Amino acid sequence: MDFTFTPEQVELRRMLREVTADKCTSAQVRAAMATPSGEDTALCRLLVAELGLVGVAAGEDAGGTGGSFVDAAVVIEESGRGLWPVPMLSSLVAVSSLAGHAPDLLQAVAGGQWRACVAVFEDVSLAGETLTGTARHVIGAGGAELVIAATPEGLYAVQGADVTTEAGLDPTRRLSTVVVEGSAAERLGDAAASARVVDLLRVGLAVEAVGVADWCLATTVGYLATREQFGRPIGSFQALAHRAADLAVELSAATSTAYYAAWVVDGAPDELPVVAPLAKSVCTDAGYRIAAEAIQMHGGIGFTWEHDVHLYFKRATANRMLLGDGHAQRELVADRAGLFS
Repeated sequence: MDFTFTPEQVELRRMLREVTADKCTSAQVRAAMATPSGEDTALCRLLVAELGLVGVAAGEDAGGTGGSFVDAAVVIEESGRGLWPVPMLSSLVAVSSLAGHAPDLLQAVAGGQWRACVAVFEDVSLAGETLTGTARHVIGAGGAELVIAATPEGLYAVQGADVTTEAGLDPTRRLSTVVVEGSAAERLGDAAASARVVDLLRVGLAVEAVGVADWCLATTVGYLATREQFGRPIGSFQALAHRAADLAVELSAATSTAYYAAWVVDGAPDELPVVAPLAKSVCTDAGYRIAAEAIQMHGGIGFTWEHDVHLYFKRATANRMLLGDGHAQRELVADRAGLFS
């Protein structure tokens, strides 16, 4: 079993970092934050229409590139590392949720003709082929033509949902409330298929948290190497060096966890129900701690609006709470692993 990245995945990461450096600078992210949608339409067009990243994990027959969810994870991690003002996480999870269920819808979403998001509905009512319910804190729903509704009863595709998008804790990402009232719903799968899609979202959030944490640690180490006090770089002080080393160890563990979960999606799907909430717990908690430490280790400048570290801290905080915090995820792991029986 070889868990090393393929040459193609290494090249994909290199290319994405070049795109981030050129098209997703701090100024561009902040400009997108000030728009009603919170998105950069030019960057979205480049990543979706020109580079075809939404279809990276879709089969070639569906207009994708035939990659795995690990390929999608590389894209999701880099989107978190650059705080891309593009709904990449939701789009990639939506594509993976459609695979094997709705070829026509999959082709439209993977090819970039339609935008799709995944909405988790906890309480819904079904009447024939119509669905009524409300999903809150939905990622990437603004402008989505298709909502993949994950409900306790099953998985559905809904068009024409009522979407209300508002700015929240994380200014770089809008969250939405999605309401469906007697909307026509195409059944895609049963309750197990629906649970799998929610687990895909958990894995996506875990991988994105690793990208956020990686930026925070790299930026902090760079600051410690250049900021001087008493004529020495502050990174040479033992207390700060040890704190940075501890964060590096935590990030390494989180990265391994996130990518094992991404591999499980295709490589060992029977493990996904336990591994997904485990990864969500480990990685989003680590991302939160590393981002918080990054602010502290930057000193006074880390608390200013001008420094980007607070944007990463807010993303880490929001991702930690989505779908339940670490405690809720660990309870789910214990329940699914049969530890309560």
